[in-house]
Amino acid sequence: MAWDLSQPTDLLLTTGGDERLLVDAGSGLNRYGCSPRPRPWAITFASTTATSVSDGAFAHVEGLRRRLAEAARAGRLDQEYAAAMEEVRSEIPRQCGMVAGTEAILTPSGTDAEFYALHLALAAGRGKLTSIVIAPRETASNVLPAASGRHYNATTAMGRHVTVDQPVDAATAGRVELAILQLRDAAGTPLPAEDVNRAAEALVEREVARGRRVLLHLLDTSKTGLVAPGVEFTIALARRFAGHLDVVVDASQLRLSRESVARYLGCGFMVIVTGSKFFTGPPFAGALLVPPCIGGRVLLGLAALPEGYNAYTERHCWPDAWENWCRPMGGEPNIGLLMRWWAALWEMAAFHAVPPVEARRILERFLVAIRTAIEAMPRLRLLPCPLPERGIPGSWDGLATILTFAATPPKAKAPLGMDELRRLHVWLNSDVSPLLPSKARERDRRLAALACHIGQPVMAGDSLSGLRLAAGARLVSGARQAMHAGRSVEAFLDLEIAEAKLVLAKLDMLLRHWRHLTRSPA
Repeated sequence: MAWDLSQPTDLLLTTGGDERLLVDAGSGLNRYGCSPRPRPWAITFASTTATSVSDGAFAHVEGLRRRLAEAARAGRLDQEYAAAMEEVRSEIPRQCGMVAGTEAILTPSGTDAEFYALHLALAAGRGKLTSIVIAPRETASNVLPAASGRHYNATTAMGRHVTVDQPVDAATAGRVELAILQLRDAAGTPLPAEDVNRAAEALVEREVARGRRVLLHLLDTSKTGLVAPGVEFTIALARRFAGHLDVVVDASQLRLSRESVARYLGCGFMVIVTGSKFFTGPPFAGALLVPPCIGGRVLLGLAALPEGYNAYTERHCWPDAWENWCRPMGGEPNIGLLMRWWAALWEMAAFHAVPPVEARRILERFLVAIRTAIEAMPRLRLLPCPLPERGIPGSWDGLATILTFAATPPKAKAPLGMDELRRLHVWLNSDVSPLLPSKARERDRRLAALACHIGQPVMAGDSLSGLRLAAGARLVSGARQAMHAGRSVEAFLDLEIAEAKLVLAKLDMLLRHWRHLTRSPA
């Protein structure tokens, strides 16, 4: 192993992913608008996309870097890296939710996890398979190629150069067809849950009648907080088509309690998770949780990993028990992935130290206050999002923790589209005070100087787009830390709500000055 562990921790955190992790020299931010170093001056409610690393998580990762550097000096870096990766693989199910025998496959992103869910579904037989993907615009931009076993980016996390849309493994991709279910109509309104369920059932019936196996995605949750098909419906469907249907839960946002994840695994569903959305770890920390009934396919020798996947993974990302079948033959260590998960697990442990009832109360108070604030702003319009129904009454994950809203400048005939919202998103996260008109009020200039990071814009339907402000795990863990520092939870929440309202105030100010800003040469 030839890693230089004298490099700064923030630099190591950007390795083992793709170009989305690269930091712009001017802004110090990556493509997601966040930093691999703590950024405490920024107001951050961006957990639907990605979040800058926190002070506590960064210090935790710095401890890991020193541990690995000391091992390198002693000539035992290989062993220490392997031990740390084993710690992460063991701890992810404990923090995310598990049943006995659950295994974790580490992946740089939730998109990469699609490869292995498909691979394990195909291992159930030798025939062809239909992968049913739900609302790809509301999951990940590259989910469709990955869900069919094809390269989704020109550079992989392991630094290999590949051809987009070409098979990772020709034999695998040749057995797969895609089918897509949408969740919104053309205007962006969520379709009735019963309609989505019926469409999913009809698709499964049709594909099974064709003699094909089916891998059904259950999206929990989408970029805008939708859950589909219905949880109870999918559980019943899986029982009805047992032997013909596998389910993978796309829980990349991980706005789920450990109990909800464990329930999915107990039903035999694979679950895609990340530590970098709700739980606010650094971006590019994914995993596939595999229940024992699916993992048994590996242990029976039915799921040897094709060599093409060496471009995406390395042997320590896989369970020790799968050594003979699913571990690639080699691969460089992924120090960046290890460090990002190390940070995410610190955030998860901090969140889970708060009793679930208190976590729900904190999240609910914040969400009610900010929803009310958005509804009072004439230039913003909340997009509808039904409350998730997961069958565990009173759990914090029964809340809709993503607020998605359209934005309309004064006198505009329609809300801003994707390209315009992207500009607005960058301006929110930057000091744009020099761009304001010379006669702008002093309050507007103070707002313009704030760095406000929220979720990237997302399409809802064919023409409607929205920005997202979300409640993340740090809202809960931060309340606990404030209490330990002698402050009240209510005082901490008052401050968080006030900061979120500052984000909305800056957004409203940018919309008021929209015409001037868009005419500015800068």
